[in-house]
Amino acid sequence: MNKCVKCGCEKLIKTKVTLEKWINGKLIVVENVPAWVCKECGEKYFDAETTLKLDEYFYESVPEKIIEVPVFEYKEG
Repeated sequence: MNKCVKCGCEKLIKTKVTLEKWINGKLIVVENVPAWVCKECGEKYFDAETTLKLDEYFYESVPEKIIEVPVFEYKEG
């Protein structure tokens, strides 16, 4: 990958990211995911092998840990 599809920037950096995804009303978090990240807009790109492994985490794997997250509803006034 050498160009960002979103903004056209040609500066993608190989790094590790934390990925969050909502599935069936549950927030799933995967840490230390290898990705190419656009230096300009922050868009993330994953290779095919990483994408397949992420699908396993999202739909088939047992998590390493579960954390409790407080949720608030914003009310005007």
